[in-house]
Amino acid sequence: MELLALKNKIIASFTGSAQDLEEVLNMVEEDQSIFPFNEYEHLICNLMHKKGLSYEQYMDIRTEYMRANPNLWIFEISAPRGFGEKFAQTYVQGKCSKLERPSKKLDPNYSGDYDLWLDGIRIEVKASRAVESDSEEPLYMKALSKNTHKNFLMNFQQLKPQCCDVFIWVAVFRDQITLWVMSSKEVLENPSYSKGQHRGNKGNEGQLHINQSNIAQLAPYELHGDNLEEAIRNAVKRN
Repeated sequence: MELLALKNKIIASFTGSAQDLEEVLNMVEEDQSIFPFNEYEHLICNLMHKKGLSYEQYMDIRTEYMRANPNLWIFEISAPRGFGEKFAQTYVQGKCSKLERPSKKLDPNYSGDYDLWLDGIRIEVKASRAVESDSEEPLYMKALSKNTHKNFLMNFQQLKPQCCDVFIWVAVFRDQITLWVMSSKEVLENPSYSKGQHRGNKGNEGQLHINQSNIAQLAPYELHGDNLEEAIRNAVKRN
């Protein structure tokens, strides 16, 4: 359930008069909302004030919305390190208990250039959130579901295929999280991969933009089920 569907659900649940509903909708339309006092808070409060929406109805709508959008809280993480490191890497490690944080003890050549280690396999984790590319709203307002038909954009940046064996890309949608497991060679050879992300870096870093036109390219690498270890080892075999 996305925001327009949520608004329609709230309006459809109103049992008061058409005049009261029109009055509330006009009031909300003219209001200048500011977070966290947004149009939905204003709409719900006024419909309840008009006695056409009960607290029980509100709780039912809220529960249904949270069940349909379990990942919205991830779109509210503002710090890049908080999203990329604290969330994404922790999420990936939760999928495979054998994954370790790298160190000089595990890899004498380690210099902070990849994120995780699995029996000699160097793994880089990158994460992005699917958001509507035509919107200027905050991330949590333009978050999209996996089956969206809207234009969207996910950008995987600072890619260094020469520094790892496997990439795990974490794609966060408002209703599910998708993992793509690719060898460094497969990333380097992907037609959407662009070298030289920053001017002057001599091609050491690249990036890959995923949108509605090229997301199908990643279908062969999508993790199905929970056997992340097997997917990582299979990616190494393809390297």
